[in-house]
Amino acid sequence: MKIREIKLKRPVKILQVFRNIVEYSKAEKSFDKRKEEINWGAIQSKSGYVLDHELYLPDTIIEDPGFNNCDLITMVDDNPLTSFASTGKQYKWASKYGYNLLNNHCFNLGHSREFEIFNIKNDGVLELYLKYGYFEVGIPERGNFKLCDIRKQSPVEIKINGKTDFSLSSRRARVFQEKYYVFEYIGDFNKINLLREPYDHIIKHIPSDRKVVDLIKPLW
Repeated sequence: MKIREIKLKRPVKILQVFRNIVEYSKAEKSFDKRKEEINWGAIQSKSGYVLDHELYLPDTIIEDPGFNNCDLITMVDDNPLTSFASTGKQYKWASKYGYNLLNNHCFNLGHSREFEIFNIKNDGVLELYLKYGYFEVGIPERGNFKLCDIRKQSPVEIKINGKTDFSLSSRRARVFQEKYYVFEYIGDFNKINLLREPYDHIIKHIPSDRKVVDLIKPLW
């Protein structure tokens, strides 16, 4: 494993994001049929980590167009217990909603920034807002509102679900989806140790002591 250290122009906030996306049909609506996918498992991660107060990220982070001016980097890891964690399904999902599924994302928080179904703001503290979209979340419709503050040592889980009906336009069956995100503000860093492949994964666990914002609604 090769490591190269770079110093940053200004401190960068690191936000760990754990993601669990479950899509299912009406025939699979029984909780017993999907409970394994909903449960969080241990994650084999290569998105980056902090060790002895030092930040390690894959060297692909410097390819992000916003890297040179960023003040926030997200490290995204997917729950391995869901079929979404397979690369093929991830990229099909990302293509459908126009998302970039690189594990690391760079943001400049001089303005509100979009991250999947959220907006992230920095008003002295990191703030997380819902960014509702029919195809991204489904019905019932929600407004765009502040979900929570994201502070150090105070991880937050967001739970949301919805259904989308493509049958009128494409004759596809109705799709149900549940989305679970855990946000954990790790800290601020002035330098990055860049990891170059090949390097080993590390094991990450969802923080057990976390606040929950539950937006799950009955869908039938």
